[in-house]
Amino acid sequence: MESKYDKVAYPENAYLHSDNEQEELGTGVYPGVSIISRKYKREDTIKIACFRVKRKFSRIAIVGGILAILLLIIAIIIISTSGKNEAKEERNLYNSNNKDFGLFFQPDVDNSPLITFSPQNQGSMNPYLNSLDHNMHDYNSFSHDKDPYMDCKNGEEVPDGKVCVQRVETFGSECTHLENYGYLQGRPCVLLTLKLRPNDVPENFANNSDVGKMLNDTWSPYHIGLTCDGEREEDKKHLGHDRYYSPVYTDHTIMKEKPIQNFPSKGFNLTFFPQKNPTKYIPPAVMVQFNTLMTNHVIRIKCVAWVANPVKGENPEESQIYTANFRFLINS
Repeated sequence: MESKYDKVAYPENAYLHSDNEQEELGTGVYPGVSIISRKYKREDTIKIACFRVKRKFSRIAIVGGILAILLLIIAIIIISTSGKNEAKEERNLYNSNNKDFGLFFQPDVDNSPLITFSPQNQGSMNPYLNSLDHNMHDYNSFSHDKDPYMDCKNGEEVPDGKVCVQRVETFGSECTHLENYGYLQGRPCVLLTLKLRPNDVPENFANNSDVGKMLNDTWSPYHIGLTCDGEREEDKKHLGHDRYYSPVYTDHTIMKEKPIQNFPSKGFNLTFFPQKNPTKYIPPAVMVQFNTLMTNHVIRIKCVAWVANPVKGENPEESQIYTANFRFLINS
């Protein structure tokens, strides 16, 4: 009698285990057999192998992608940390303001030579603006119109007890409180003062000397010349282009400015020396504006007061007394 199992269709390449085989794997649905075990054809074997390769490749791709993301995150952390460490190291450098007399710079925040800020972040520049406001007080005070203060003319003899006054107008139109000393535009101003001992009388270089020729049209018989530049060749490259171009909206013209500008351009007025009233004396000062500083670079600046009779006969450029060193790091 025909059984219903005789009608069950099964693949031609199926191998039927018989009940007589030693390895009993269970009860099958076909008579006289225990279980179906497929014997794959060559084509099926290739398909399975390809599937396994693809699956293995997918796993490798996923793992590789995860590793790439992790490496990218680690690289970002390292770069960020190195930038912070670099700024921290710059802050810990020797401050050239740590002396009794000579050339001094402001802003000097936390006794650090590093001036770092972002023009897009008002909070980052406030400590420097506050420092400049504090140091500009002596030049902004209205009480200087009274005795013993006086406006001194170039080359004149200052009477005993009198104090020469330098007016705030001499520091330029942009290096002021109202203009945020240029920091909001990424063109920061630095205040340089020449503070000497009461009886010191500095001398300037002759017009036909090497220094006089270097100062060129900024040389004056009544002033000590001042220059600021990058400390190294790398720093000089990061000072930017030869000229800074900015629109003047009043007449729609283009204003050309040098990368570094001094206000007043001639330097420190010799009429302020020697001090005739040391208790109320106000040293002469120059505002230096840096117009083309490149962002995201630590730029070392060295300023020199060109005094022809420096202490111990040193070259003023190599003297700690008549040089001021500071750093800029402007973040974009």
